[in-house]
Amino acid sequence: MSAWIALLLAVPAFAALSQAMERHGAQARGELPSARVLWGWRAAGVLLLLMSLAACLHAWGTSVAVAAWLGVLTFAALAVALVLTYAESRLRAMAWGSLVLAILAMVASGWLH
Repeated sequence: MSAWIALLLAVPAFAALSQAMERHGAQARGELPSARVLWGWRAAGVLLLLMSLAACLHAWGTSVAVAAWLGVLTFAALAVALVLTYAESRLRAMAWGSLVLAILAMVASGWLH
């Protein structure tokens, strides 16, 4: 279950990081976001990536957790890249849906009470 939680947290993390890039942020909104907004997206992305790493560390020892986390990051980045390429308008829905599922999975597994 931890690998799924890590993946579900990594998807919105990469979506947030993509929105922190000037190109994708401008594509999504039609105008270049302010520097403060870009830093907010970066902070959200990094926080979600750290939460994803914590999910892996919770389930496995350090060496296995880092290896599993790198695999999870690969799949999450691929999913976000494909959505950005072929269905950019659905990125926000995918990210929010993934985040909601991650929270539900954490509640179901007893991480959040």
